[in-house]
Amino acid sequence: MLYEQKPVMARMFFREAVTRAVREEMTRDPHVLILGQDVGSFGGSYREFDGLYKIFGPERIRDTPVAEAATIGIAAGVAAAGYRPLVSITYMDFLMLGFDALINYAAKLRYKTAGGLSAPMVVKTTAGAQGQGVAHSQCIEAWLMSVPGLRVVAPSTPADAYGLMKTALRSDGPVVYIDHKRLFPTPGDVPVTETSIPFGQACIRREGTDLTLVSHGYMMRVACDAAQIVAQDGISCEVIDLRSLAPLDIDTVAGSVERTGRLLTLEEGQTVCGVGTEVATRTFERTGPKPWMRIGALPAPVSSNPVLEAACIPDASRVADAIRTLLTR
Repeated sequence: MLYEQKPVMARMFFREAVTRAVREEMTRDPHVLILGQDVGSFGGSYREFDGLYKIFGPERIRDTPVAEAATIGIAAGVAAAGYRPLVSITYMDFLMLGFDALINYAAKLRYKTAGGLSAPMVVKTTAGAQGQGVAHSQCIEAWLMSVPGLRVVAPSTPADAYGLMKTALRSDGPVVYIDHKRLFPTPGDVPVTETSIPFGQACIRREGTDLTLVSHGYMMRVACDAAQIVAQDGISCEVIDLRSLAPLDIDTVAGSVERTGRLLTLEEGQTVCGVGTEVATRTFERTGPKPWMRIGALPAPVSSNPVLEAACIPDASRVADAIRTLLTR
């Protein structure tokens, strides 16, 4: 009898998985560069590039001024010239400063030149609330999903952080890679052998029969916690991790919703024109209308006050209550 051999895994933190993927790709391809604030000897704002400066030096890892628009603009030009820059933007809020170069130039370069030029760059940015206040806590991935030519990914585990980063650095077009402040210190198993994760491929984190719960990034941990809470009441939730936001894997979501008959979407960003709205719309275009609810941050800036921040951001208790409510519809 033949047995499927499971891959050998190594335990590491989320930030270490990012480091490993970048180190491997910089070793494999001398055209991969890193640009950003504190990416050099400091090792990145969240130590996600720790040790790389000693290996690759200042020629390939460049500390930049506090000038996100200039940094992304330089990276777009460097990418068009044949390099593969990785730009680190410490807070997702500041990504807005580079939208002109990212959206009007990099994302459209292949279209403008009939495929003659491309911008194989990765903008790695960190989203979410963790006490930094109104201008350092936003989740604007839904804005980015609407841009033709731009790919957007948001890992929730160290294994996905590793696999999606490798795919991003090998991609021939601009990619926004979104991690979350609260994920960097979380541990998980990562394959020892080099592996990549294709874009547009969601993952079922927990199988269930009563309801489909869809999320991404840090909110995946909240979703799994909520599913565990309601399981004590005999409620079976199927939890889907999108991983890739553009392109979206609607096949997996729609297939799950057809089995469970209900959909709950969860995100840390705003629900107005949000990720969940897009997921639900495209799902129901295939399955027909189903009972649905969406959960996101309250329509208010995220305060640095821990009590107000907690009140604004979804938690497992709030999600569990929504699950129970949705099951009555």
